[in-house]
Amino acid sequence: MPDEIVYLDSYAYIGQRGPIDPEARWSTDSLIDEMSHVGIHGALVTHSIAKEYDPAYGNDLLTDELAKNPRLLGCWVLLPHHFGEMVPGGQLVEQMLDNGIRAARLCPNTHHYTLDKSTSGEILSALEAQTIPLCIEGSAADYGTLGWLCEAYPKLPVLFQQNSWADIRKLLPIMDRCDNLHTEFSTNQSNYAIERFAERYGAERLLLGTEAQFKSPGAAKAFVDYSELSDRDRRLIAGGNLARLLKLEELPQLYPTNPNEGSVLQTVKAGRPLEILVIDAHTHINPVGLMGVGHHPQPFGDVGGMVSRNRRLGIDRFCPSAWLGIWTGIESANESVSCDVREKYPDDVIPYATLNPSYIGDFPAAIRHAHEDLGCLGIKPYYPRTLIPYDSPRWAPWFEYGDEHHLYCLLHASANFSNEVARISDLYPHISFLLAHSGGSFDVARSHVALANEHKNVFLEITLTPVTHGVIEYMAGEVGVERVIFGTDAPMRDPAPQLGWLAYSRFTDDELALMFGKNMEAIVSRCKL
Repeated sequence: MPDEIVYLDSYAYIGQRGPIDPEARWSTDSLIDEMSHVGIHGALVTHSIAKEYDPAYGNDLLTDELAKNPRLLGCWVLLPHHFGEMVPGGQLVEQMLDNGIRAARLCPNTHHYTLDKSTSGEILSALEAQTIPLCIEGSAADYGTLGWLCEAYPKLPVLFQQNSWADIRKLLPIMDRCDNLHTEFSTNQSNYAIERFAERYGAERLLLGTEAQFKSPGAAKAFVDYSELSDRDRRLIAGGNLARLLKLEELPQLYPTNPNEGSVLQTVKAGRPLEILVIDAHTHINPVGLMGVGHHPQPFGDVGGMVSRNRRLGIDRFCPSAWLGIWTGIESANESVSCDVREKYPDDVIPYATLNPSYIGDFPAAIRHAHEDLGCLGIKPYYPRTLIPYDSPRWAPWFEYGDEHHLYCLLHASANFSNEVARISDLYPHISFLLAHSGGSFDVARSHVALANEHKNVFLEITLTPVTHGVIEYMAGEVGVERVIFGTDAPMRDPAPQLGWLAYSRFTDDELALMFGKNMEAIVSRCKL
């Protein structure tokens, strides 16, 4: 293998997929273009029509698309043969191999059949006999069925895709007992996930997967490149494992050097820490040694784990709120973020205060203590756990204080979010309002763009697990790069995919520098505490 790593994406779609945002990408040409931009040399692709309309028809369309570019590797969607829609399993696998198809996908929930021996056994046995990888999405089968499948067909390579970081506790016991189960990390973006899975199972069962073109391919690639693994393990996950499973006799060609690449793109492709100012405007923090918070695994989410990860990526400063504070309303959580953490890393941390007036007797005194005694520059009124509308009089003392001192405020979605944000951004023009998770979907981005265009103290913070492909370009095109803010939601999510999402978006180095850090630096510098 040459010195350059070969990247093979194990999880991509092409073709029409029903209701779609006008800004979303779906064509084969757009996938090929993004692969070239990001540096992914080959991709295992499924045609969306084979999943959403009819497998046989969609597979034929896929075969036509594969002929357009040798970087595309085909994955057919299969159906049981009982109703005559496809031939029995053995003949079906022969058809796959005759057409150069090296992987299969089953969608039992979408196509309304049961993934069991009587319904799907012929297909599963035929795939197992040829050790053809079977792709199963988290939305396609429950974890009990996944466990049965892997145990009933132990020589069948199973690639589990789209598994959420919130479901890690369901996945690990199955991987513990089934060494034919593999996984990718496009949706499992939990903190240090790749390292923890590699330590537990070895790198051989882990693959690069992007879920293109729904998600940003650069996000998934950065997760691999910034992982703290050996060069051998990184190469296996990047493409070596998929090449082995697909029995590729020849790897896709490497890309020629592009002399027009900016320095940020060159740096992130090399997996080196960014050399520009990077401020993560949306993070949390947990007590030392805590590996989760009950419903969310959050390994290494204390300040030491956070700073170590940030150093690896080149994140200079981060703005945390105590998860304990936003989730429980315990006021003393601000002490740990503002005192204990800042004492150890005074140049890294710009904390948010988390307060819930339902649990505080003297709210104005608590506000003064959080900002004047503890030095918090950010305001974090967390609607999902308070259910208090942002334009409620109960928040007014905090916003009045923030307006007087030109603080910044991170807002999560509420029941009447657009109207509430419009009202408070007018009432408190000196607060910089950051709208959390603006990049989660084009629908959310569109509503947040409308608010930012009407209110100049409103900014769009990007982070969310969907890492929606193309949405950062859309937001910046509508409101300007000066109004887009980098955030990761670490340690609930690992910061690497969020960093890759922005770094691989189509902007100049100067534009990226604004979104990665200079915009937030200007917001912080306006604070008057």
